[in-house]
Amino acid sequence: MSLKIDTFTSSMMSNNVVILHDDETRRAIIMDPSFEPEQVLTFINNNSLSVEMILCTHGHFDHFAGLAYLLTKLHPKPKIGLHESDLALWRAGGGAVHFRIPIAVPEDPDIFLTANQTIHLGDGKIQIRHTPGHSPGSVVFYMESLHTAVVGDLIFHQGVGRTDLPGGSFEVLKNSIITQIFSLPPQTVLIPGHGPFTTVESEMQLNPYFQK
Repeated sequence: MSLKIDTFTSSMMSNNVVILHDDETRRAIIMDPSFEPEQVLTFINNNSLSVEMILCTHGHFDHFAGLAYLLTKLHPKPKIGLHESDLALWRAGGGAVHFRIPIAVPEDPDIFLTANQTIHLGDGKIQIRHTPGHSPGSVVFYMESLHTAVVGDLIFHQGVGRTDLPGGSFEVLKNSIITQIFSLPPQTVLIPGHGPFTTVESEMQLNPYFQK
């Protein structure tokens, strides 16, 4: 298996940024490019990677804060992927105005991600799972071969994403977690949008939002 995953944490909001790359072809996909994109660019350049796509789990600003910068540095320009249900949120700056954080709003996505879509990178596959609740267009990126899922702000280590922002729904979020996360193999590692990694098994057993 030549597919590898590396993560970076940006300081402002402790966002987890993911780089999925194939060591044989040197192709890569960036997921949720947040603040401090320079560290991501340094990794890309030091490892001679070619970024084919930049995928966002949802349209909140802290999950694409570094995108505009990266698009000026990466050549050829990678395709941008987002679920269409978060397009209006994306175009409005991802809610940054509510936090009084200036943000460079990037161009519209090139690709609209859909439920059960499969994206290929080398000999690996990324399955798109639509998981609304935190935002209407939230998605999860599941890599079965790596026993890993990048889950955005859907679920955290013993926590869940907030649902008080426009487009959020606690009941919808809980259903997304039960049907799209708890249906994954128990050993699957979950990389949330913020904070420490966890596993499906741990969250099923210890997450207080799902204990009777």
